[in-house]
Amino acid sequence: LLLLFTVLFLVLEARLFYLQIVRGADFRERARISVINEVRIPPRRGRIRDRRGKILATNQPVYRLTLTPHFMGEQAAAVVERLSVLLQWTRERQVEVMAKITDAVEHNRRWDPIAISGLLHADTCPEDGTPLVLAKEVQREIFCRSDGRRLHPIDPKATYCPHDRGRLAWANDANIEATCKKCGRAFVTDGRCHGSPDPDDAVVVEHNLQCEVSKRHVSNQVASLQAHLYELPGVDLHTDFHRVYPYKYEAAHLLGYINRVTAEDREKHPGVYALHDRIGRTGVEQALESTLRGKSGKALYVKDASGRQHHDPDLEGVLGSESFVAAEPGHDVWLSLDIELQREVRAAFRYYKSGAGIVLDPRTGEILALYSKPGFDPNEWSVGLSKASWDEINANPYTPLINKALTAYAPGSVYKLVSAVAALEQSVVVPDTTIECVGFYEFGGRRFHCHNRSGHGHVNLVEAIKHSCDVYFYKVGEMLGMKRLAQYGHLFGFGEPTGISIRERVGRVPTKAWHAENTTLGWQPGLTLSTSIGQGSLTATTLQVARAYGAVANGGDLLDTQLVREITDGDGEMVRPFKPRLVRELNVSPQALSLVREGFVRVVNDIDGSAYDSALDAVVMAGKTGTAEAAQVRAGATAELATWLKEDHAWFSAYAPAEDPQVVVVAFLEHGGWGSKVAAPVVSRILKSWLRLGLYEPPVDEESPPGETR
Repeated sequence: LLLLFTVLFLVLEARLFYLQIVRGADFRERARISVINEVRIPPRRGRIRDRRGKILATNQPVYRLTLTPHFMGEQAAAVVERLSVLLQWTRERQVEVMAKITDAVEHNRRWDPIAISGLLHADTCPEDGTPLVLAKEVQREIFCRSDGRRLHPIDPKATYCPHDRGRLAWANDANIEATCKKCGRAFVTDGRCHGSPDPDDAVVVEHNLQCEVSKRHVSNQVASLQAHLYELPGVDLHTDFHRVYPYKYEAAHLLGYINRVTAEDREKHPGVYALHDRIGRTGVEQALESTLRGKSGKALYVKDASGRQHHDPDLEGVLGSESFVAAEPGHDVWLSLDIELQREVRAAFRYYKSGAGIVLDPRTGEILALYSKPGFDPNEWSVGLSKASWDEINANPYTPLINKALTAYAPGSVYKLVSAVAALEQSVVVPDTTIECVGFYEFGGRRFHCHNRSGHGHVNLVEAIKHSCDVYFYKVGEMLGMKRLAQYGHLFGFGEPTGISIRERVGRVPTKAWHAENTTLGWQPGLTLSTSIGQGSLTATTLQVARAYGAVANGGDLLDTQLVREITDGDGEMVRPFKPRLVRELNVSPQALSLVREGFVRVVNDIDGSAYDSALDAVVMAGKTGTAEAAQVRAGATAELATWLKEDHAWFSAYAPAEDPQVVVVAFLEHGGWGSKVAAPVVSRILKSWLRLGLYEPPVDEESPPGETR
């Protein structure tokens, strides 16, 4: 037993000698390690581009600050004081941060990092995300920690503001404090924050960087903080990505926006999103969320007792082989959109309060432009909308959050396309059939008026389309009946999805059964007449109208509309192409389509056509006007809003060139007035822009050598 205990004691002594003497330094270092941390590496969200590769949505690195109370220990107050100087915090915010640290310690959350709100400036402009440039001169300002004022040094003899040459207003005869009447900047001559009892209130800040566009001076807060991290225990910088939309209002509804995930999102997608991740909420961002979001990675590292990241090759065994897993970036999405054309569409709507515009290629179904007014800035929504901005949007009576291009409204006379084709195909009229319009049509003891109260006289189908004669189509609707009108409405894609990737309304093609079940008065025979001219309970989206006219323009093929062209990976390699999709052939006789197309040409190009004033010189445009009754009364409306609500909806749908259609353009002006006077000129301006941008493909002259066009 003595021998056995002696051997065991010697083994223990040898082990202690090995641990304390041979490997003593190594294990003393390991003893200093407090914790192994796992950091989630956020993936780069896929970019969104237009058809030419221009960036519509991209990512900007942003930096956030966290504080871990355990590592700050007794130095917490000193660390927060130092941060308040480096980052120009007000005294109020400094007290607020200290309160969070104290609360975490008291409630046993010392190890939980405290996220400090607000993004830090780095090497990009906080206004537009563009790279900062070195300023020609360093700009100094005095930050007052007591009230957050920012004062600029100035000569006491100065008369004008150095920023915009506005006249200075001095506070008193001592010429110590001044303000600029033009830009509102405040100035001080002695570098002090007057009115504050705190001698350390003023912090001198030097800005050596500048935004290239706005010329605003800023400093690199991240670089400044990184240089002082060694003296700030428990302070960590985290890199994330901030979504940036360079074109802002041009394509807000189409692109959508992202914002913070909710508990419901995380429950629905377990293991996919972290607490502070962002998710697509509307538009392309939502529809292609799984394609754009990517896959997060992770990195393991150790922290010492001060909370600082520890680098030591000998500790790789502690972390293991899985200490770093790279994040997988999301795929890039290329849209069929042409952003330059989109900007021109927006410009064409600049004089109107609300509406939508569509530009569509009838040969492929590709959407070249999709605009809705009024819009919003998706950049604000993606970083977190302020209460002031939300109140402004919520109070806007013209509903900026609604995508008017994909919301259903009464289409008015642009829907006469359906009635005309149905009448010809069902042989209720022939090309020479004439109907007399005396300004109204007597039906069921009621007069259904034409928009021309004087009447159009005897008109055939082409003339009825040219003049948009309601009486002609009342009679056609009566002869067709509700059932056949509904069948042809569905044939042209009304009342069904258009195939676009983002959320849309499908509108309504009413039937007798629908009226019987959903209206107070039930089915009434006169409803057929209203439907035949695009009124009553019939509703359609601007995109559905564009697709229907595209089917006429391309000779009878109803195509799904296409917004996404292709998806590529980070190296630019194609992952998935998107090709035109045929929904169905209309199987309408060429004679019927030809007759309707003739009517559309005469609408614009005959001197007595309803849209003659909007004809183009460069190409022959064909189209159809529409004016839908839509008068409303809204409680509490201002006089201006009440006047706007009394107006009808204005429509115009067109394609060009008439002989070889390459583009369909539809304009919808909510409560805009007459389609011929309001919507048709908008379409004309858009088509002129389409021509000016070089999107028109001139026909090849067969007599010209190969490669030449006329």
